[in-house]
Amino acid sequence: MTEDAAVRIVPRRSLLVSALVSILVVLIPISAVLYWFAVPRGQGVWVAVTQAIVVVVSLALLARQLTVDAVVADGELRGRGIFSPMERVPLSAIAAVDLVPVYVGQSPETVPQLLVRDAVGRRLFRLRGTFWNAGDLERIADALPVAMRVAPEPMSHAEFFAAYPGSAYWFENRPWLVAGLLLVVIAACISIAVGVMTLLGMPIMA
Repeated sequence: MTEDAAVRIVPRRSLLVSALVSILVVLIPISAVLYWFAVPRGQGVWVAVTQAIVVVVSLALLARQLTVDAVVADGELRGRGIFSPMERVPLSAIAAVDLVPVYVGQSPETVPQLLVRDAVGRRLFRLRGTFWNAGDLERIADALPVAMRVAPEPMSHAEFFAAYPGSAYWFENRPWLVAGLLLVVIAACISIAVGVMTLLGMPIMA
C-alpha cells in the first residue's frame, strides 16, 4: 500500500434500512394504542413527549450508524462502531492478519471474521463480516502491510475464540451476560408499560 492510497469501507446500507423499518413497525402501532387511550383522558401530551424522546434517541442512533467505518490511511488502520470510540492501530504494530470463516449459530452458513494482531498475538482490530459488504474485509486486508492468512476450515464461535485467544469482545462468549441483559431489558419494558398504563388510568390486572 502506498502512503496516499486510502481504503475505506462502510457497513451495508441495508442494515440502516432494516433498523428504520423496525423502529417504525414498533413505534406506530404502540403510539396509536397509547393515543387512543390517552387523548380522551386529556393526557395525550405525555404520550407525545415520550414518543418524541424515543424518536430523538432512535434518530441519534441512526445518525451514529452513518459514521461507522473502517479505514486504512495515513499509516494506520482505524475504525469506530455505533457504541465504541475510534480505534487507531499503527500499521507498524500489525504482525498478523487472519480471515476466518465462522459458522452462524447451528446453521452451515458462515460469516468471515477479519482479525488483526500484534507480535504477541494480542487483538488489535477485528471486523465481523455480518455488517460489511461482500469483499470489504479482503479490501482492508489487502491494504495492510502483512499478508492475509485464510483459515482452511470454518470454525464455530467457540473454536474461533479458542484458536485466537483474546479475540472476543467483552460481550461475546459470555452466555450469563446475555441472559442478564435480556432480563434487564424485559424488566425495563414491563416497568415502562406499567408506568404508562398507570399514568393513563388503564387497569393493570383484569
